[in-house]
Amino acid sequence: MSTTKPQRINVEFVSAYPSRPLRGEDAYAAIIGDVLARMAAALGHDVTREYYVNDAGPQADALARGVFARCVAPSEFESDEITALAATVRQGLPKELFTAAEADWLPLVRRAAVQAAMASIGEGLAALEVQFDTFTHESSLETRGELPRLFSDFARKDALMDSSGNLITTAPETPTARLMLDTVSRGDLRPRPLTDGDGRYTYYAADLAYHSDKLARGYDLLIDVFRKDHASYAPGLIAGVDLISAGQAQLLVCLIDPVRPALAQEMSPRAPAATALPSLEALLAYYGPRLLRRLFLSHTPGEPLVLNCDAATRTELLRAEEACTNARALPLGGTEPPEPASPPIEAAFIAKSPHMLMASTDALAAECLHMGAITSRAKDILEQSLSALGLAQ
Repeated sequence: MSTTKPQRINVEFVSAYPSRPLRGEDAYAAIIGDVLARMAAALGHDVTREYYVNDAGPQADALARGVFARCVAPSEFESDEITALAATVRQGLPKELFTAAEADWLPLVRRAAVQAAMASIGEGLAALEVQFDTFTHESSLETRGELPRLFSDFARKDALMDSSGNLITTAPETPTARLMLDTVSRGDLRPRPLTDGDGRYTYYAADLAYHSDKLARGYDLLIDVFRKDHASYAPGLIAGVDLISAGQAQLLVCLIDPVRPALAQEMSPRAPAATALPSLEALLAYYGPRLLRRLFLSHTPGEPLVLNCDAATRTELLRAEEACTNARALPLGGTEPPEPASPPIEAAFIAKSPHMLMASTDALAAECLHMGAITSRAKDILEQSLSALGLAQ
C-alpha cells in the first residue's frame, strides 16, 4: 500500500443488503470505511467510496416475493422489517398489479422494494455523516456476459479446473458441471468453486465479476471492509483479483470485529447469552453522530464490540473528546518531539486500522495536556489526524 506514489483507490464498505434500515453493525462498517477513505485522501490518493447494491439474483427475487405477499395480505404477517418495507412499497403500486402474474409484478416490486430500502439506508448514512461517491447496482453489471470471458481468461492462465482438480484449457461456453478456480497457487488454502454441480454460477463467481468491473475502471488498489465472519472468504477473493489483474492491482480486505449487545446485569445460567442490539436510531439519539463515531473508533480490535447505550461509556467518550478540544486550544510552546518513523495517518493506513489512528490521536492530546503546551508540529498532526477521523470541528 504505497503512500509515496498517489494511487487510484476504491474503498467499498457497508453494502448492507437492501431489505432493511441500517443497524449498529452496519454503522460500525460505515465509520471504519469512511475513515479508511479519509486517511487515503489525506495521503494524496484519489479515492472513490463505493456502495454495492445487491438488487439482482435469487435473493432480490425472494425479497420481492416477501414484500409482495405482505402487500397483498398485510394483516397475515407480524410487524418486521419486510412488513415495514411493504407498507412503503404498496402505496406506489397500481391496484391491478396485485392480481397480475408473477412475471408481471416481480420486476416492478423488486425495483420498488430496493428503492425504498436504499432511501432508508441513505437516511442512516446521512445521520452518521458518511457519504459515498457511487452506488453500483448489481443489476447494472453485465455479470452473465462477463463471467464466460473471465472463465476463458482463467483457462488461458492455467487456473480453471474441473471438480477433480484437473486443469481445463478451454472454458465451456455454458457450464453444466462444477468448475473451480485454482487460488491455492496465489496463497489461498483451497480452490474456490465458480459454479455449482449443475453449472449455476456461485456467489464467488459473481463477486469476481463485480471486482473485475472495478478493475476495469482503472483502480490500482481495491479495499473491501468485511466483518470477521468473512475471514475465510477473503483469501479467495484476494487471489481472484490478483489473477484477474495479472498482479497489476491489489485487493486489501479490512476485517472488523463482530458487534454484540451488552450482557444483562444479572443473568441466569439458562438465560440467553445476550439481549437485543440497540437500533441505530437509539444509538444516535443517545450518543449523537460524533460520539458514536468515537465509540466505534475507540474500540480495541480483536474482541467483539459491545454496543449499548451506557452512561459510563458516554462519559468516557465525552472526556476523550474534551481532551482533544483542550489540547488544540493550548498555547504554542515546548520542544518538538523526535520525528516519528512513520506519521500517524500513514502508519494507520498501512495497518488498515482507523483504531490505531484514534489511539495515537488521543495519546498525543494527552501528552500535550500533560506538558501544558503544544508544539506547532504536534498541533498540525492533531488537526490532520482529527480530520482523517472525521472528528475535526
